Amino acid sequence: MNTICPKCGNPKQPWFKLCFSCNEKEKQKPTCEICGIEVPERHYLCKTHFLEKLQEKKKLNQIEFVKTKKQEDYKKKFEGKYYFNSMKIKSKSELIICYFLNANGVIFSYEPEMNIENEIFRPDFVIEDKKGNTIILEHNGMEDETSKERYDKKKKIYEKFCKENKEYYCIFTDEDYIYDLKDKLGKEFNKTPLAKPLWK
Repeated sequence: MNTICPKCGNPKQPWFKLCFSCNEKEKQKPTCEICGIEVPERHYLCKTHFLEKLQEKKKLNQIEFVKTKKQEDYKKKFEGKYYFNSMKIKSKSELIICYFLNANGVIFSYEPEMNIENEIFRPDFVIEDKKGNTIILEHNGMEDETSKERYDKKKKIYEKFCKENKEYYCIFTDEDYIYDLKDKLGKEFNKTPLAKPLWK
């Protein structure tokens, strides 16, 4: 498996597409909503797709650009509506976890790509310490049956993966944790190499 980051050439975990630093930089770069290539600050379309949208606008004589259903579905599924340090976060509960981790000096990556058993997963939070340990934190904030099934499936896969790779650890949270992160999530972290006597 490839352990060299294709962006910077530094070592990376084989399960991730990029190293931790490059992954964070990529998230902060503005990209075209349609094709995903990098665009200048405050732009949301590349030149090609901007011109296409402009043509559509002229043809239809509309003030706003027309967005296809596919684009809308993509935004609803993958983009968050909350912000933490320029990162888009999907839910309030995950935003609260971001603040908890930040307050405790824990550097994390939000929804990075992981290749596990030839399938792409995006854990909610991934934390890497200086000793080469990695902690996967998955939060279940939904109560509908479909979300529960998806969460249970990911939980089994992450647990199996962590069992087979001793430098990996899993933490699973739900909405009950949000009301007492200091105690509940702190106790979970204390079962990992990130253990500390006091969590804020």
